[in-house]
Order: sequence, then structure tokens, then C-alpha cells
Amino acid sequence: MTLLEPFGVDYLRPAQDACPHCPCCSAALCRRGRRDVLECSGHTDAESRSTVAGCPCSAATTEGTAAWRAALTIATLQAAELPLPEPVEDVLRSLAGGQTTVPDPHGFLLALRLRGFVQTSGDLLAVTDAGRAYLAARDGARLAVRGRVLDVDTSENTARVVLDACRPDARVTVLADQLSALTGVDPCELPGLELDAVANLDAERAEEIVLTGIRARPAPLPGQWRKTAAPDGPDGEEAAGD
Repeated sequence: MTLLEPFGVDYLRPAQDACPHCPCCSAALCRRGRRDVLECSGHTDAESRSTVAGCPCSAATTEGTAAWRAALTIATLQAAELPLPEPVEDVLRSLAGGQTTVPDPHGFLLALRLRGFVQTSGDLLAVTDAGRAYLAARDGARLAVRGRVLDVDTSENTARVVLDACRPDARVTVLADQLSALTGVDPCELPGLELDAVANLDAERAEEIVLTGIRARPAPLPGQWRKTAAPDGPDGEEAAGD
């Protein structure tokens, strides 16, 4: 008689530590979601996605998350390149000015919600940080600046950039993978890289400074490649020094 071996016990993944800051995720999931613009929902299976959607640990409305930094950048670029229609912007300004309800016969609030510029807080409407970044970019000055990458925290997907700006908190945090994509430099090789960018130096806090137009400054030529021009020689040709 032939005995068939059973397939064995069902193996279950060990339970992970719950996140102390939210009721929906594990601590490990929130660590991944916080550093990625995909948030927690982008790091789980389809069955669990609705459970962790909008997790506050990784949301675009939570200061310091990757999604939050990306939202500020997108809002700033929209303000500079594709501003909202004036009637829609007027609704946003009214809410930013302190109004908690505004007449909306044309459904402009939906457009603002879809862009992440407005959210509901309790029963009241509130402008998000992204909405305020949009208005700041519309109303404030954006200036060309030079910067240098100070250091990179790959575990948090962030890089600190020190700006040549006359303000005490001239160190700005940006997403390391964004900086790498814009400059073509590997994240591990970013420290020390010289940058050109455009920034809102009138921001009240360094966390509210948004860099756009980021590009790497050309590296200086090696010393042996440089030529120092000398006065024209007697034959009218320029002499070159070593």
C-alpha cells in the first residue's frame, strides 16, 4: 500500500509589531510608507489596500512624509506653470483666509479636493499644506540659489541641501530619489554635489522652502585642462600659459 505524504502545515508569516501611531498598519509598513510617495497603500497587497489607505503615518497631509514633500513640490510647480482658473483660486484664498464654508455653486471645491489643496477637518473645510504652498508660490518671490548636498539619509529617503541664502536656517530637506532623478547622480554619491535651483526664500520655516528647477552644477575642469590667457604676442596671437 502506498502512503501519500501530506503537504505539511500551513506556514503563516509571523505577526508584526503594530504601529504605535496609527490603528491600521504595522510599524514596518509605516516606515516604508513614510519614505515613499506611494504611502502605506503602495506597499501592501490589494486585499489590505483599502484598510491602510490614508494612513496618517504616510499621508500627503502629514508633515515630513515623502508624499507631503512631493505634494508641496507639485503644488509649487502648478502655481508657476499652470495656475488654477481665477474663480477656483478665489475659493482657495477664501478658505486660506479663515472661512470654513464658502458658496460653491460650480463645484470648485471638488477640483481643489482632487488636487489635495483642501480637506475636511471634522465638519469644516481646511486648506492643506499643499494648498498653502500653491498660494505661497503664486504670491511670493522665487529666486535662483546655489546649493550643496550636505548629507543623505537613505533609510529615510531624504537629503539635506545647504543654500547660499542669508537666513539662519538655510538647510533644506528634499527627497533623495527626486534629487537623484533630477541630477542623474546615485543617492550614495550625492553628498558634496553642487546644485542650482529656484527657492521661495521668503518662507517662514526651512521645512516650507520648496526647491524647483534643480540641476547639478558642472564640475570644474581639471587643473591641467585649464588655459590662462596671456596678453597677445607680437604676432597678434594669444599666448597660453600652463
